[in-house]
Amino acid sequence: MLDFLIKKISIIDGSGKKAFIGDIGIKDNKIITKNLSDYEFKEIINGENKIICPGFIDVHSHDDLSVINDKKVSHNIKQGITTMIVGNCGFGVSPYKSAKIQMSSLYNVDGIQKNWNNFSEYFNLLDNEPPSINVGVLIGHHTIRRHALDLPNKISPTKEELNTMISLLEEGMEAGCLGLSTGLVYEPGRNAKTEEIISLAKNIKKYNGVYVSHMRNEADRLFDSINETANIGIESEVKVEISHLKTVGKDFWGNSVKALEMIENYSNQGLNIHADQYPYTARSTMLKALLINGTFDQNNSRSPMGKSDSSEVLLCSVPGDKELEGKTLEDIQYLYDLPTEETVKKLLSEVSDKILVAAFGMNEKDVQIIMKHPLVMIGTDGIDFGSKPHPRAWGTYPRILEHYVKNNNVITLEQAINKMTLMPAEKFNIKNRGLIKENYFADLVIIDLSNLKDNSTFTNPKNPPDGIDYIFVNGKKSIEKGKELNVFSGMTVKNNV
Repeated sequence: MLDFLIKKISIIDGSGKKAFIGDIGIKDNKIITKNLSDYEFKEIINGENKIICPGFIDVHSHDDLSVINDKKVSHNIKQGITTMIVGNCGFGVSPYKSAKIQMSSLYNVDGIQKNWNNFSEYFNLLDNEPPSINVGVLIGHHTIRRHALDLPNKISPTKEELNTMISLLEEGMEAGCLGLSTGLVYEPGRNAKTEEIISLAKNIKKYNGVYVSHMRNEADRLFDSINETANIGIESEVKVEISHLKTVGKDFWGNSVKALEMIENYSNQGLNIHADQYPYTARSTMLKALLINGTFDQNNSRSPMGKSDSSEVLLCSVPGDKELEGKTLEDIQYLYDLPTEETVKKLLSEVSDKILVAAFGMNEKDVQIIMKHPLVMIGTDGIDFGSKPHPRAWGTYPRILEHYVKNNNVITLEQAINKMTLMPAEKFNIKNRGLIKENYFADLVIIDLSNLKDNSTFTNPKNPPDGIDYIFVNGKKSIEKGKELNVFSGMTVKNNV
């Protein structure tokens, strides 16, 4: 007996192959594609004029702690995400005390009711109280460094402190984490030398772990940063993923071509290296990080996070004053009657030092060039906090499909689905997901492409898309005719050595 039979639907299986019309069955938590006529079924879904594909795998999520309090994770599942990988940019979930301190710069952690002593307990918590989607975990460099070092921001750890970080890393990998992440523009990881990261990354090799990095520089020293990231992978003999590849700042627009050539050359030399991307010309980050990295320094034309005019920085989350959310720095300047950098300092000191912003500074042509490259996959980098979060938290995947596939033919539908499904599954060693195949987990999305519309904008970001009709997570129907069913069938996704 099948739980569901989906009839006469256009199947895009995730492999990149052309779509074809067929039927798909779901039994328990698995996909059935063979001998479907031999089965009876509980429910039939008419798939005519619709497509079905594997559920999207978001390789760059920041919902590590929020998923504990909000198991619906509506902003993810409503856009077709069935698996998310948390722990990115060095912001890891364990050890708990350090994680709460580190994560507090991204969102409010005061409401977290549960705690855990290590990664194993975090996994157990999710296994016992599953969210709506699957969760894989990276070990965050910031968090283990904050825990291990007496002064987290110092340049070099002692041998004992390094060994403490390695012990934390090994516990995480033994528990099932997928790799190690760094965020080399943020505190405290930005102070670490390359040698420290290599020493840590060597310990994920035997687990087939991935080294994932928000690099030191995405502007004037982008190429140096790619070399550093690749060399960490070479020296530690591990796979490499470059987070949210971009080139920031008008002076550096067009550098995407050389950046991709460098990544491709490393790949051709035998390094398992890829990148991910979100489909917007604005990034989202902490206002404090932009200040620390010299974005607003008028005496220095360079910044590792690029330069942005005050009119190009939109306040997304302002914990001390919700009325400021949705305003630009330029708007605030008029209120304060101060230069940009002084305005930022006043905001951070008198309102909140945990302000999140969306900062424009990328070029649409670069976005498209990066998107087309076969070594690039998709991730949201979404943070659904504040009244005006960056729209990528709600709209990344529908935007790809509507704007870049359907309306502008930047990539094909099959290429887009591959970048969202099988490519990340293979990269992060996620078994039996990311492909429509017999006996794979039934993480599936049914889309009415003719009605697909990304509704998340910078002015009204918290709007789910139209046209995503059904979502199944591990065989359970989680979205039906676009409506959330509050079904919690997610699993933890662990490394498979």
